[in-house]
Amino acid sequence: MHATLAEILENQKSGLLWVTHDGIVRYANGDACSRTGLAGGSKLYDPDLVHAVERSALQRVSASLTVTGRPSVVGEAIPELRCRVVPGLAKDDAFVFLRDESSADAGIAYENLMEIIRTDLREPLKEAHQALTMLHPDVAHLADHAVGQIQEVLQALDKLLDLAGLWHSGALLATDRIELWPLLQSVWGELQPQAIQRGIKVRFQSQDETANLATLYGSETWLRRVFMECLEVALRTAPRGSALVIEHRQLGPRALIVFRDSGVFSAHLGGIELEAKPESGGKPAKPNVQAARERLGFQLCRHVLSLHGGQLREEVEDGSRHFLIDLPTGAPARSTDPQIDIAQAQRYASDLAALMARARRKAA
Repeated sequence: MHATLAEILENQKSGLLWVTHDGIVRYANGDACSRTGLAGGSKLYDPDLVHAVERSALQRVSASLTVTGRPSVVGEAIPELRCRVVPGLAKDDAFVFLRDESSADAGIAYENLMEIIRTDLREPLKEAHQALTMLHPDVAHLADHAVGQIQEVLQALDKLLDLAGLWHSGALLATDRIELWPLLQSVWGELQPQAIQRGIKVRFQSQDETANLATLYGSETWLRRVFMECLEVALRTAPRGSALVIEHRQLGPRALIVFRDSGVFSAHLGGIELEAKPESGGKPAKPNVQAARERLGFQLCRHVLSLHGGQLREEVEDGSRHFLIDLPTGAPARSTDPQIDIAQAQRYASDLAALMARARRKAA
């Protein structure tokens, strides 16, 4: 395909599929991939859409219809997509333009919001952090409570800025070879002083030797951030003087990091919003900054894991609720983002070839 044509199709923000008359996808831009899960070489899964494409390609007529899409994040409701099918460039193909059923401009508005956060919030936040560090000790002591509240707000805004910076960025196209267990131990090294301060003991358990645990491929920087967020929330919500157990389970092609009997993000996983209750007398409730910060941390973790083919979930066992980080090992196949699939598959094949070569040398 000519580079100019590819650029035009890729920048079609509503989502575009270029398909043959029998429903085979010749080209799908990034937006269409994320909305439908289809990529080049795939076949349309909706029979009504297949019929509309065939009619448009062979009879050179246009059509409009609604089909089901693919959730952007595991666990979300299945979206409805409005499709406009028009005749293609040749006699046996067609173009399918995709839009959300709810609002055609909602995605653009959200992108604009994220761009504003990225560009307009970064410097004021940096200056606010610097101003707090420059407070005179006497002033900081007198206004200790107020300074603490300001720090809570700034930390929540920091998370919002991270989420905006990550949204649709290329940061998760990394192909780092990640050892989960050492990564988790490294995160614990940073948070250990916080656990000691609250008298919380943390015990790590693994079902197998560390050398036998499977690896995965992705962004070590952002997976580290996920572990940091989850462990930090676990330490903050655990009762003082309690013990926290964290397990590593290997279940076939998936790796699980399990926080046993822990309330990590439980309110968000259960679909319950952490809203402050109104005060007595009907007065408005005070804003819960810590809850807002946790909500942002949850959204950040969920987005990072979804782009790695993983998810956050809960497991109930003998009346206890366990929090799980569920990740695919090896080179996970995720049709929602072919770029990540190809890059990870190449790195995985390289590592596998090196292991096979080492085995042959040992045999010789």
